[in-house]
This record gives sequence, structure tokens and C-alpha cells, in this order.
Amino acid sequence: VNKWIIGTATSNGGTKALYVTNNNGVSNTYTNSNTSVTHAYRDIAIPAGANEINLQFDWRADGEGVFTEYDWVRAWLVPTTYTPVAGTIIDAINGRVAVSDQLNEQPTYINASYDLPSTAVAGTTVRLVFEWRNDGSGGENPPGAIDNLKISVITCPKPINLATSESNITSVRLDWAVVGTETA
Repeated sequence: VNKWIIGTATSNGGTKALYVTNNNGVSNTYTNSNTSVTHAYRDIAIPAGANEINLQFDWRADGEGVFTEYDWVRAWLVPTTYTPVAGTIIDAINGRVAVSDQLNEQPTYINASYDLPSTAVAGTTVRLVFEWRNDGSGGENPPGAIDNLKISVITCPKPINLATSESNITSVRLDWAVVGTETA
């Protein structure tokens, strides 16, 4: 009943987005009285030597419940040997990694950004999956929608364990733990 489609019923700029629909893309609405689990995915090549990648997208999904309950969208990275099965929620085994929490209670678009360690998958192809789940016990439209998807290799990692010392009115010393090839 509810499925993902690329269409023109919603977007956050531009003319098209990926969204859940119950009427073949005419609108970004779902039948909240039916249970469904549906997936949209694409294979992504991760460059060799990539230490970290960033995944950004705009999303909205009002749905029903908070966090692990009821109706939501979730982003996953899975091996290309795994193909999601309609009606079955993805589980975090055999290299399947939940990128996001269960996203819901957000009827307007907001941006999500996730830094992903890619050393284990550098030089390979992974499958990015968006999963929609609703439990059939009610809920609010709109269901899941994804727009402005951007995947980028981080060439200058964010500093971690940032510390300050030797500060005065005109200067401060900053130290951090080395993550990639940068130097403290």
C-alpha cells in the first residue's frame, strides 16, 4: 500500500524528491491503517583510502510515536550482497549499520548530517537504504520524504578531543587528537 517513489508531490527545493506514497506518487501521503515496511536503495562506491564520509539529506516524516515506536524513516548502510525485503525491518547484523535513528515527528523538512567511518568499506561499494515502517495503528501525514541527498568524502576530518591552554586576552593555544593526516 505504501511505497517509495521519486516524484514531484514534495521537495525541499527543486522539483523532485524521494517519498512514501499510497497513490503512486500523486501525493506524499500514506495509509496509516495498513502495516507496511518498504525500502528505497542505491549502491554507492566508496573511494579507496577514504577515512570518513559524510552523508547529508533533508527529511520529513510526521508518522506516529517517538523514537522506536510506530511509524518512522531510518537510513542504513548495508553490503551490496544484502537486498532489503518488503515487509521486513532491517536488523543490525552481518555488516548492516543503522546510519540514523528512527526519524519521525517532523512534518517539515530539516537537514540531517552523519559522519561515517569508511575505513572498513573504503575501496568497495555499499548500499544506502532508506526504510519506511508504519504499524497500521494510526499516524499523521506526511510519511517519509528525502531530498537533497549528498555524500562526500571528508578530506579534512573534524578535530576530536579539542583542548585549550595558554589563553590570554589576545590568544589561545588549541590542541586536538590526530584523526587522519592532519597534525596538531
